[in-house]
Amino acid sequence: MPAFDYVALDANGKRQRGILEADSDRLARQQLREKQLIPVEVSESRKKQSGKAEGFSLFQGIGVKDLSLFTRHLATLVQSGIPLEEALHATARQTRHRRLQSVVMSLRSRVLEGHTLADGLRDFPRVFNPVYRSLVASGEQSGDLGQVLDQLADYTENAQQLRSTVVQAMVYPLALTVVAVLVIGVLMVYVVPKVVAQFDHYGQTLPLLTRVLISISEGMAAYWVHFLILLGLLFMAGRWWLRDESRRRRFHKRLLRVPIVGDVILAVDSARMLHTLGILLASGVSLIEAIKVGLGTLNNLHLQEGMAQVANDVREGKSFSFALQQMNEL
Repeated sequence: MPAFDYVALDANGKRQRGILEADSDRLARQQLREKQLIPVEVSESRKKQSGKAEGFSLFQGIGVKDLSLFTRHLATLVQSGIPLEEALHATARQTRHRRLQSVVMSLRSRVLEGHTLADGLRDFPRVFNPVYRSLVASGEQSGDLGQVLDQLADYTENAQQLRSTVVQAMVYPLALTVVAVLVIGVLMVYVVPKVVAQFDHYGQTLPLLTRVLISISEGMAAYWVHFLILLGLLFMAGRWWLRDESRRRRFHKRLLRVPIVGDVILAVDSARMLHTLGILLASGVSLIEAIKVGLGTLNNLHLQEGMAQVANDVREGKSFSFALQQMNEL
């Protein structure tokens, strides 16, 4: 039975939003009328939420924390012996995130239609990444879905902690950079011209570096709007240049060679990739398939290309450690 998102008006004219299950759009509207509601908009959740009927995803607001909480609840219910469709229904009722609730109801509809949970997850690729879908599929095949969901909850929680750690580590240097740029801008636009006025009384030739600094200050004070426009154009040009995958791959390769920045990128991507491999292998996924799925966790295109070559080497019979050593030489 499909799930439908609805917007309706009550007797007082107040808009209400919610989710209900019905066999068709017409029956969903009939249910609303029986509840003394006037339907304004009724749309099937699966088509709307998966992005098939629209050009954008409505689930950009679903964070890792909400997904982890949903997975933990579902794992607990499944491990306690509750049928999957009932566990999904109970989880949907418990969650307060309306969009996530709509997704869970759509998943339940797919399960009631006879599909596996993994099949339902494929309808929402922007919500459930390839790692999540592969782990659920392996859990259903092995008959130990509850334990796999429990591991998935740990995985999403660890991913959230890793992301928070990286963000916290970047906040301080970014804040210092912004403050430094603002201070320099204020000095160049307001302070330096006042200091220059003091030198005009002496009538002496200033050093070259001082004259250059004064010229920059005068230019920034007179053309600061043009300067901001130039920065915006450079930013847009950079984004356009990075649209090409080959150029973006070369840029990512050079990023790995930048001191400190490259080490951070390598450490974060490696930790995420190895953690993903560990979860997948523990769930019974083959090494080659685990590497392919784990590629989606790498943000750096150069590392993605290297790990794809590692998967090919392993398929040809080479050991995983030897393939990694060859990747390190690239």
